[in-house]
Amino acid sequence: MITCSACGYDKNPDGSEFCDACGSELEVAVASTVPPTQIQPPETISQPDSFIEPQPPQPSPPQIPQPNYPIPTSAPSAPTTTTARLIAKQAGSATSEFSLDGSAIIGIFDPDMGPVEVDVEEFPGSETVSRQHAEIYPEGGDWKIKDLGSTNGVFIKTSGQTRFGARITVPTTINSGDEIAFGKVRFLFQSP
Repeated sequence: MITCSACGYDKNPDGSEFCDACGSELEVAVASTVPPTQIQPPETISQPDSFIEPQPPQPSPPQIPQPNYPIPTSAPSAPTTTTARLIAKQAGSATSEFSLDGSAIIGIFDPDMGPVEVDVEEFPGSETVSRQHAEIYPEGGDWKIKDLGSTNGVFIKTSGQTRFGARITVPTTINSGDEIAFGKVRFLFQSP
C-alpha cells in the first residue's frame, strides 16, 4: 500500500498514481537493486581522487570584426612619373621649351593669383593669354589639356593636320606631335 504524503491516507493500492482520498499525485517508490546493507549515507560516500569539480562556463570574449582587405603580396610600387615637353613654335621666344613632370598651369604670372608652372609673359602674342589660361595633366597613361575659362581659348592641331581644330570646351587628350595654341602663343607637345 502507498501512503499519501499530502493527506496521510495509507490505503492506496500499490501502482496507484493518485490518492483515493484527496486526489493528490502519489510519490512512487522506486525499488532499489542495491541490498540495504551496501547503501551508505551521503556524507560517508567518498569521491575518487581524480574527480574534478565542474566549473561554470566562462563567457567568451567579444568577437571584434576584422576588416576583409586583400593582403598585398609585395610593396606597392611608386607611381611612375610621366614627363612631356612643350617646345616653343615662335621665333624670338624667351624660353625654347618647358618640361612637364605632372600637372602644369599655363598662363601669366599675376601678383594676386601667384605664379604658374608655364609662364608665357615674355613670349610674342602673350597679350592674348589669360593669367590662368589652361592646364595640362597626365591621366590614365594619357596627357590631357583643359581650358580654365580663358578669354582667347585653347586650340589643338593634331599631328598630320594642316589647321587647328575648334576651340576646346572639355578636357581633351593630346598626343606627342600635336601643336597647341594658347591664344596666339603656340607650342609643340612631345611625350615619350
